[in-house]
Amino acid sequence: MNDKYRFGTENLSEKSLANPKEPFHFEGSIFEYIVQKVPVSLYIMSQNKFIYVNDCLCEMLDYREDDFLSGKLGLQDIIHPEDLPKVMKRISDLTNKTTKKARYRVRVIKKDGNLLYAEIHSTISELNGKEVFLGSVSDITEEVLAQYRLEDSEERYNSLFFENPDAVFSFDSEGNFIDVNPGGIQLSGYTYQELMKMSFIPMIVPEHLDKALYYFTESLKGHTNRYEIDLFDKNGEIINFEVTNFPRQQAGKITGVYGIGKDITSRNEHKRLLEEVAFFDQLTKLPNRKLFEDRLEQAVKLSIESGTAPAVLFLNLDRFKYINDLLGYEQGDLFLKQMAQRMVKAVAEAATVGRFAGDEFAVLLPDTTPESAIDCAVRLNKALAEPLEVMGQQLSLTASIGVACTDEKNGNLIKQAEAAMLYTKKQSKNSFSLFSHELNKETADKLTIERELKSAVRNDEFLIHYQPIIDLETGKTSAMEALIRWNHPELGMVPPDRFIPVSEENGQIVAIGKWVLYTACRQTKQWQQQGFPPFRICVNISTIQLQHPNFVQLVEDVLEETGLEAKWLELEVTESILLEDTDTLKESLLRLKALGISMSIDDFGTGFTSLNYLRQFSFDRVKIDRSFVQDINNDLSGKAITSTIIALAHKLGLEVVAEGIEDSVQLSYLVKELCNEGQGYYFCRPQAADNHDFAVEYKK
Repeated sequence: MNDKYRFGTENLSEKSLANPKEPFHFEGSIFEYIVQKVPVSLYIMSQNKFIYVNDCLCEMLDYREDDFLSGKLGLQDIIHPEDLPKVMKRISDLTNKTTKKARYRVRVIKKDGNLLYAEIHSTISELNGKEVFLGSVSDITEEVLAQYRLEDSEERYNSLFFENPDAVFSFDSEGNFIDVNPGGIQLSGYTYQELMKMSFIPMIVPEHLDKALYYFTESLKGHTNRYEIDLFDKNGEIINFEVTNFPRQQAGKITGVYGIGKDITSRNEHKRLLEEVAFFDQLTKLPNRKLFEDRLEQAVKLSIESGTAPAVLFLNLDRFKYINDLLGYEQGDLFLKQMAQRMVKAVAEAATVGRFAGDEFAVLLPDTTPESAIDCAVRLNKALAEPLEVMGQQLSLTASIGVACTDEKNGNLIKQAEAAMLYTKKQSKNSFSLFSHELNKETADKLTIERELKSAVRNDEFLIHYQPIIDLETGKTSAMEALIRWNHPELGMVPPDRFIPVSEENGQIVAIGKWVLYTACRQTKQWQQQGFPPFRICVNISTIQLQHPNFVQLVEDVLEETGLEAKWLELEVTESILLEDTDTLKESLLRLKALGISMSIDDFGTGFTSLNYLRQFSFDRVKIDRSFVQDINNDLSGKAITSTIIALAHKLGLEVVAEGIEDSVQLSYLVKELCNEGQGYYFCRPQAADNHDFAVEYKK
């Protein structure tokens, strides 16, 4: 190198070294230019004071050269306090000749207070017999931050990989394990070493292998997929597995597949249980109404698209209540389960058998003809009627079935089938009926009655007609029967046989019966207050009323409110009510008798009255059904039956009332047989209270 460019101590100012406060400077040369303009921050220090800094260092820290060389800035001003001991230690090591060079990283403080990460290279030298420290400062902020980011990324990866409870794994392009986390090891039951020698293929259940291979191949093509499969763990147990696969890339090239898997066995089991609760009957495990309706909806849609013809059969077990009352609800449930199994066996595999509620079932035939649907109903009737042994007893039940097939009007098949079932139950039971729109009209009328009944009492649409009951010995009125009538503003006069059965089905009979009882008792008390000779008022009550827990109290309250004595009230029950062998019924009858109320059996001879009941509950009267009275004129068996009933009742200490007397021939025979009382058109038709004239004597 040319001497004129050589940097030597002879060019250093003795004055600068002797007085560090005085700026040190190079003699003008190319070396001065290089040192000032090189993109490396340089400094020289003596006695812990800066005696030289180049432009690059000034720009890095945003200070002027004078700030350094004037002594205003010391190491404590530009080195982070936590790093200052490290710097002083390096200076001490250089001073003590422990080391010749020092390299370390610190945080330096810029003029605006921001921090930089810097790497310092320093050494010690002598200039004119004085120790000086020469060094360079490099801004490594980006490098350090990048390292931090890398470390943070690795930490997150390690956390996600090693701490993840789900399985995390990677495969090579052949499907062999490359790595797997502890979650995957625990889930599979294999050790890490075992998995590293395996492919995933043997772990997949055969039915799902094609799916797994397809999505694995898709990931090798660069696609991300999520899917569910079943796999075997080491013990052969099946695991429901939710997998996400995505490509594994190295240097821009796909070299395998990453995967994250979750054990969803418990979730699927919970889902199955929830679906079972939501869509299946808990007793029989058959589809419930919601699932049945969904399948029917799908079948109807398919019929529109492809021309298929679904049908619905609605079944109701006849007299199932008898099973529950006889054997108890637990045995009744077992009976229902066996009936459900018979239904499933009796229909085609494509059919859906569902349980709606209680003893109501339905069958969906997704594609059939009316003839085939009827054949199915016949098979069901036959299968269900077969005797079944329960608690050592041979029991059998029949079913009333309604059949509804798809037609051009596309009505609601379930409602249509139910309407047909109700018709079957009313007409014959143990049979079936095919829905027709004429039959539907009858059901619609029934629904109208049910709807309008709800407001009938409130709107004062009911009224009572009274029919006299005559003492056949004296010819005088001995009682009045209260007969309800419904005068609807649009339907007109609705006969009782149309609305009473409906009110009993939906429970409205309780409110209606209360109104009848109160109105009849009040009217009877008014007649007494008007001076007419007292007589009994006869009010019909239903099974539902009699079994109501508050019925006896209701009767007491009505008698108290109206002021009518209990001996003037007679309650009529139908003969069929005595088949209801329940504790509530027995208790109610005994309590009513204890009040002093008279009790009579209506329509006697048409049912299956137990003579034990007649004795046990001390009925006062029996009423011979009008059908036997009508047969008197025809000289049929009605005469013999009537005579027998009268004789039997008298032997039991009961009085007898004959219903439906229409002529003198019937009356004469009844008087001859010593019948106590009678009623019918021969004496008087039922009429409103104001139309009765009690001054008239009814002649025999």
